[in-house]
Amino acid sequence: MDNSDNLMESELNENPNGKVKTFLIQPYGTRYFALYDGEDLVCVTVYKKGALEVKRRLETASDLITKEE
Repeated sequence: MDNSDNLMESELNENPNGKVKTFLIQPYGTRYFALYDGEDLVCVTVYKKGALEVKRRLETASDLITKEE
């Protein structure tokens, strides 16, 4: 993994709302991507784009729950 991959991974794991990030996307094996919530494995996807979409949906749901409280 070169520096551009490191930058990309850190960008993927930033939370645009400025909240503490809990979701993390990491390579899983040689061809998959894992989405973690803290230390808990949430899902494994074939494509990074899929992991990003699951992360986006979970963050959106989390924001809606926070707003309702």
